[in-house]
Amino acid sequence: MKIQTEVLIIGGGATGVGISRDLSLRGIPSVLVEKGDFASGASGRNHGLLHSGGRYAVTDPETARECITENRILRRIAPHCIEETDGLFVSLPEDGLDFRNQFLRACEEAEISTTLLSRDETLDLEPALNPELLSAVNVPDGAFDPFALVLENARDAENHGAKILLHAEVTSMILEKNKAKGVTLKDLIHGEEYSIEACYLINATGAWANQSLKLAGLAIGMALSKGSMLITNQRLNQRVINRCRPPADGDIIVPNHTVSILGTTSVRSEDEENFEITPAEVSLLMKETSKLIPAIRESRLIRAYSGIRPLFQSEKKEDDRTISRGFVLIDHGMRDGLHNLITITGGKWVTYRLMAEKVSDLICQKMGIDVPCSTHLQPLPGAEERAGLKDRLKNIAQSILKDRGEIICDCELVPKDEVEGFLKEENIRDIQDILHRTRLAKGTCQGGFCVYRLLGVLHDLRMAQGDSNRILKGFLEERWKGIRPILWGTSLREEELIESIYKGIFNLEP
Repeated sequence: MKIQTEVLIIGGGATGVGISRDLSLRGIPSVLVEKGDFASGASGRNHGLLHSGGRYAVTDPETARECITENRILRRIAPHCIEETDGLFVSLPEDGLDFRNQFLRACEEAEISTTLLSRDETLDLEPALNPELLSAVNVPDGAFDPFALVLENARDAENHGAKILLHAEVTSMILEKNKAKGVTLKDLIHGEEYSIEACYLINATGAWANQSLKLAGLAIGMALSKGSMLITNQRLNQRVINRCRPPADGDIIVPNHTVSILGTTSVRSEDEENFEITPAEVSLLMKETSKLIPAIRESRLIRAYSGIRPLFQSEKKEDDRTISRGFVLIDHGMRDGLHNLITITGGKWVTYRLMAEKVSDLICQKMGIDVPCSTHLQPLPGAEERAGLKDRLKNIAQSILKDRGEIICDCELVPKDEVEGFLKEENIRDIQDILHRTRLAKGTCQGGFCVYRLLGVLHDLRMAQGDSNRILKGFLEERWKGIRPILWGTSLREEELIESIYKGIFNLEP
């Protein structure tokens, strides 16, 4: 099979689907290919912070300005994916006030609005904070659902003519003289191989940028930085809590839906695929974040996870935190003499739309057409709903009372009809695909008491491909990676219960 298109996008993270949407709104045909599901990389492994730019105001002012600009745009075009929490940069006694004063000046220069709060004013807003704090600065941070935002971009792109192929891995790049002409692909579900020819190829694979470029004999300067995070079993704060000091490990707590996310570390990694969270990282995050919210010391953790940040560096640096969080757009025709190939990498989640706009502008320039970007103006599908967490739970409760619908996930109140709705989509091909599209398995039990119900639904709909026990064991093995680093106390007792359930009722071997 051979597919032909104008633009081929490699990578189904935020930037890739953002480019797909931008091009589709400009009327430019494109095909996006992703070797896993949407947001399988760093786009689905982050703390869901809608950056105000405050974290970079002092150390990386250009990135800070990009963040606050995109922050305002996303609030307009995707309010249903965002919780407008605001954020506090909290000064503790050991931090002093010198950095706070520098921070206020830097935010003013970056046009990030701030409000200086006294100790008492801060504790009125967030009573769980360390009562010994000195002061805090309020900034327009927020929280967002990364999976929902990626899926809404993809849905809008497809609605405007874009084609998206998931679980399709690029195996080679088709080169002709000094041009990139297309790629060969392998369907990872059915094993079929086919090719796509395109006038332009866009490498939007994030931390995997050099893996893709290797197919063309190219490479760029990249630093892979592992960021690890912990999830508490309850929501401890209503606003994003930042430590008001130079960026360091364990200096942020992000409220997200029903939980809080503690982060983050910055550890150099040599591998995009194989990495783990160490006990030392867990201890460090607990120690540092509990200085902000003391109750964290006694909190139950439900998961640890990490993602790989793709940081572009023109020269090698030892400390990843000194590398800019800005993005880089590379025209390989200009840089390497290989025309029609473009790489976009680096950046922050909050700047994905801007990154997509810059890529699409370059494509239009190369095509000799003048079609302006409209992604900063056109709302994403569902934007009119503005359904926040409280609204979502209220709607589910009303639905249950009305038609007594069955609940699959008790922790996050995910109804059976919502899951079945997603299962009717043709691009749902793996159990993890379902978890990316709903809140299922994201709550307190982390799938321990709901995934077997999901398999029952798959079986009833005749959609459980292969051996059900194998599918279940695959999910439990993946779940175990996030549970293992935080096993102590109540978490350990719950895991022993879940183990006994699956070994006893489902007869699963270790």
